[in-house]
Amino acid sequence: MKELIIIIGNCTVDYIGRSESKLTEGDRLVIIKQNGALIIHRPDGYLPVNWQPETSVIEIKNIGDKIVLTAVRNQPREIVNVYFNKIYNYLHYKLIDHGEFVKYLDESTMRDLLFENPDLIEKGLRIIEKEKQIEYGSIDLFGVDKNGKPVIIELKRVTATREAVHQLFNYVKNYMNKTSVKPRGILVAPSFTVSAIETLGKLGLEWREVDLRKLWSLKKEKDVKHESLLRFMGDG
Repeated sequence: MKELIIIIGNCTVDYIGRSESKLTEGDRLVIIKQNGALIIHRPDGYLPVNWQPETSVIEIKNIGDKIVLTAVRNQPREIVNVYFNKIYNYLHYKLIDHGEFVKYLDESTMRDLLFENPDLIEKGLRIIEKEKQIEYGSIDLFGVDKNGKPVIIELKRVTATREAVHQLFNYVKNYMNKTSVKPRGILVAPSFTVSAIETLGKLGLEWREVDLRKLWSLKKEKDVKHESLLRFMGDG
């Protein structure tokens, strides 16, 4: 079974591949991940000074009075040699991590994704405008439902509170006063406080839970398509 290996020691490092480099003697943190990735850190900073994103072969052997770690990557051909003069500490362990990483979206990205995918809020919803300016402020999304009724949508990327409900209610009142048309008001967020849901009901407003993981997945798909288009245009 492959294990995570951590070595703390005094070493020099050389790299041969698409270029060549040499790191003179110093105390370093060397990490070999379970997929063979090699990362070498100095005592300060967060960026590695040397690394291999993946390796085909990793060897550790004694050469004279040194312990030499060699990491070979075949495609492209790259070799990292770590020459340990002293090893202060060594740890190896089999780690298990099946956790899901969910990155939080900022409100602007969330708004853009829902503008492009209004069905995530309601089937048949058509968004007409983002950040619609009214006297009271800026409406995140403004559109019409399948029956042609105006819809004002307020977005929150975190748990929506009663304050967010009152903000939406003020938008609805302002729009109705200006147009004499009563719009629907929908508060969209990943979760809601109990007081927010109670206030929504009292004020005749609606709420929709949005899955941030679904939005993040859509963002990744969009980014991949954008990168593919840029590569295609570059090749052309």
